[in-house]
Amino acid sequence: MFRLSSGEKKFVAIIAIIGVVFVAVVAGGVFALTSGHEEEAPYLQATTGKTLVKVQPTILCDIDLSNCRKGAEGTFARELPVPVGEQAIISVSQGIADAPWALTIEYLTPKGFEQEPPVFYAPNERFTFTVSSTKDKIVSNVEVRLPSGRTDAGGAPITRGFWSLKTLPPNTEVPAAR
Repeated sequence: MFRLSSGEKKFVAIIAIIGVVFVAVVAGGVFALTSGHEEEAPYLQATTGKTLVKVQPTILCDIDLSNCRKGAEGTFARELPVPVGEQAIISVSQGIADAPWALTIEYLTPKGFEQEPPVFYAPNERFTFTVSSTKDKIVSNVEVRLPSGRTDAGGAPITRGFWSLKTLPPNTEVPAAR
């Protein structure tokens, strides 16, 4: 049998105590950093020029339309003006891209506002897209939607997540409705 001297026993005891304290501090730190934090909601990130904005959902529900969470009170859309001759680069986060999603873009034209038909993307098909403003077609709004597992009376999927980005430059003249 192997015998330790009293000095060696004290050394082993001190090392053991240090090890226990180290594990307790690391475990406590990990718990403090991760407890109480909800998983971040999926988002859009958009940039034009030197401006970068993060767009949180207006509403986001689970796929069965349960557990719905609304965005901040009084906010419907973030703003990122896209002046004539410029473009915005928009990215969807993993929480959007890993599900089927729809993109709708609205433009201001000499005839008024015109909305393009929605474009649908399969999971992980697309993460980034650009929108451009021209003299005759100024991008005014970008919408991203996540469909739910439910449909309305007409058979169309009910939206479970919605993000909106207002891109119409300030002081843009809007033609009168005809």
